[in-house]
Amino acid sequence: MKFIMKRRDFSDLIIPLNLEFVIERYSWSTFGGPKQASITARGDRASLFELVNHLRAPVEILNEKGDCVWWGYIANLTVSWEAIGFGVDLETMYNRVAVAYTIQNQRYTTQWSGDADAIAEYGQKEILLSKSDTTEADALQLRDTSLAGSKYPIPTMQFAGDSSGEARITCLGWLQTLEWEYYLNTAGKESYETSGKGGREIGEDDRPIFAQSLQIAAATAWIATSIWLHVWKQGSSNPTDNLVVSIKEDSGGVPGTTLASGLIAGANIDTSSEWIEFVLSSAVTLEPATTYWIHIARSGSVAESNYFMVDTNLNNGYSRGAPKYWNTNLNIWVDASHKGDLLFKLVGAQETSTQIATLVTTCGQFFDGSIIEILSGIESNPYRDGDSPALYELEKLLSAGTSNSRRLLCVVTRNRKLRVYEETSKPAVTKNSFALNKGGNLLTQFLSLVDPSHCTVGIWCHLQDVIPASVDLSMVADPSLFLIEEAEYDVKSGEYHVLRTAQQSNTMDIGGVIQG
Repeated sequence: MKFIMKRRDFSDLIIPLNLEFVIERYSWSTFGGPKQASITARGDRASLFELVNHLRAPVEILNEKGDCVWWGYIANLTVSWEAIGFGVDLETMYNRVAVAYTIQNQRYTTQWSGDADAIAEYGQKEILLSKSDTTEADALQLRDTSLAGSKYPIPTMQFAGDSSGEARITCLGWLQTLEWEYYLNTAGKESYETSGKGGREIGEDDRPIFAQSLQIAAATAWIATSIWLHVWKQGSSNPTDNLVVSIKEDSGGVPGTTLASGLIAGANIDTSSEWIEFVLSSAVTLEPATTYWIHIARSGSVAESNYFMVDTNLNNGYSRGAPKYWNTNLNIWVDASHKGDLLFKLVGAQETSTQIATLVTTCGQFFDGSIIEILSGIESNPYRDGDSPALYELEKLLSAGTSNSRRLLCVVTRNRKLRVYEETSKPAVTKNSFALNKGGNLLTQFLSLVDPSHCTVGIWCHLQDVIPASVDLSMVADPSLFLIEEAEYDVKSGEYHVLRTAQQSNTMDIGGVIQG
C-alpha cells in the first residue's frame, strides 16, 4: 500500500520525505466515511522530526491496485528517538477563542479573538470557554491568555523512549474538522426573551391591541412559521374568546397588511404566565432590513373583568423594534415604550437536508461544498446560537432521518465534498444482502469476496455459516440482518473487522443496546 502526503494547502510535495511509511490500519464509518488511520514512519532522524512541520497535512492511502481507499489529515504524531519521545497534537490547539461568562446570573459572551498566522497555517480551530460570576475584564483576560498559550500545537515529550527510531502517526477523516468551529445561524429565529418587570393587558380597556415592531438580525431571508408569546389570562370570569396573533407588514411606522395569523382559545391559556406557540396560518418570508409587526388582539369584545395578558420587559432591551398600542378613543397607534418591549420568539422551519448544506458552507473550511442526494422531508428550526460545534449539530440533523423512517448517512468524498444519502432499505430476503462468514470475510450476495482494503460500510449484511442450525434463536433479537456502521482494515493481516453495527456496538452482542 502507498501513503501519500501533501502540503497543507493541498498542493503536491515537490520533494517527498526520505521516509518509509508502513500503514498499520484504517477505519471507515457511515458518519463521515474515512475515520482514522495509523501509520508508522521509519528513516533518518532529521526526516522523522521534519514530520512535525506537516501536522494537518492532507494524506491519502492507495491499495495495491492503485485505488484510493482512505483520505484525511495528520492529527497527531510522536517521534521516538533513543531516550526521548517528541510529539505534536492538534487536539489541544485552539487559535480562536471566546469566553461565555455570567454576571449576577446574566449570560454574556466576549468577542472572538484569533491569531491570523496560526489560522493561516493550520486552519481555524475554535474553543468557547466559560467562567461564572466574573467581570468582563476577567473574561477578556482569560480569552487572551488562553489564545496565547494554545494558538499553536503544544509539544509533548516522553523521557522513557524505546530507541525505536520511528514516528507513529494518527490521521483523522475530514469530517472531524467540523468540530473545529462553532455553528452560528441567526436565520430561523428572531426573539426578545429577557424576562423582567412588565406586562400589557389585551382587550381590557380603550387600548385593547398591542403591537411590537421588529427586524430580523439575519443577513439573509428566512421563513417564519410560528410565534411564541409569554401569555396568561386574568379576570373574575376567564375569557372564552380567542387570543389572536398576527404578523403584519409595516405601513408608515405602524402595523399594516396582515401576512399571516394564529390563534389560541382562551380555554387553552392558563392563569399563570407561560410560553405558548401560535402557529401561523401560512408561512411568511422575512427579509433583512425590513420592518414587521407582531399584532396581538382578542377576538371578542373588550371586558374589564376578563382579558388576556402578554409579558413585556420595562428595560426596553430589544434594539430592532418598539411597542405600540391602539387607542380606540383617539383612533391612532400610540407609543407604548412605558409598557416595555414584548417578550416573543418568532421562529421558522427548514428542511434538514438544506440545513446541512448551509452548515457545510458556513463551517466546512476544508470542504468543497456538499452533495445532497435526497431531501429528508423533515423540517426543524434552523436557528443555532453558536454554542455548539458544527459536528454536533450535523449529527443531530442526520439523526432526524427522513420521512421514509430511514436514517441519513454521510461520507466525505475524496475531493472533500460532504455527500448526504439515505440509508438503504433493509432487504426483504436475507440472501439478497452481503454476507460475513466465520472467517471474517465480507462476501457479496453472490458470495464473491469483497476487497477488504475498501473497508466497506453502510451495507446490510448477514452471518454466513456462523450460527449452527440447531441453535434456538426464538427468544433473542433477530440476528439475521444487520447494517455495518463502522469497520477497520488491518493492513498487516489483510483482515476486515466489523467494529460496530447499527443494531449493536459490535457483532458479538446481538440484541444489545448502544449507550448514548
